[in-house]
Amino acid sequence: MDTERNSIIRAKKDLQEFDYLYRKYYPIMNNFVFHRVNDEAVRNEIVSNVFFKAMKRLSLFRFLDSRKCSFSSWLYRIAVNEVNQFYRNMKREDRIRESVKWNTVDGDDIQFNYEVIQRKIAVFKTVEQNLIALRFFEKLSYKEIADIYNKKEGTIKVQMHRLLKKLRMNVEKEIENERS
Repeated sequence: MDTERNSIIRAKKDLQEFDYLYRKYYPIMNNFVFHRVNDEAVRNEIVSNVFFKAMKRLSLFRFLDSRKCSFSSWLYRIAVNEVNQFYRNMKREDRIRESVKWNTVDGDDIQFNYEVIQRKIAVFKTVEQNLIALRFFEKLSYKEIADIYNKKEGTIKVQMHRLLKKLRMNVEKEIENERS
């Protein structure tokens, strides 16, 4: 434990020293995330984020007392937060898919993927992208968005309705082009 404590103290002064902590805890954090996330690429990204955040915020880390170090608990807390954020983002993607779902005239469900929607949103003006992000990614109410933009709630609702209609039309065009 003293070696770890000394390593943390040295790493706070020189981030090159963080390597020891990384090598020691990487297998542990990787194993923890492995049991929470199936996709290897996502798992690697989460573990990478855990160590990046730990390194970035190392100066904020405090020892519990002079003998006991809670560095592993601290890393687990970061890992839990990163995994939770991953699953929250997944739920947001699912909500966006559901909120943009509609039926064609002939009653067939339109199938699309999130990447198509992302591409279509990317060509919108920055303000429009921000409105969509605030509403669907950040889960803000129309009132909260209106407060941010210093506009009336009704104005934001109308803008959002128009944006979703515009998005729907753009996605429908792409689907029709793919069918042709």
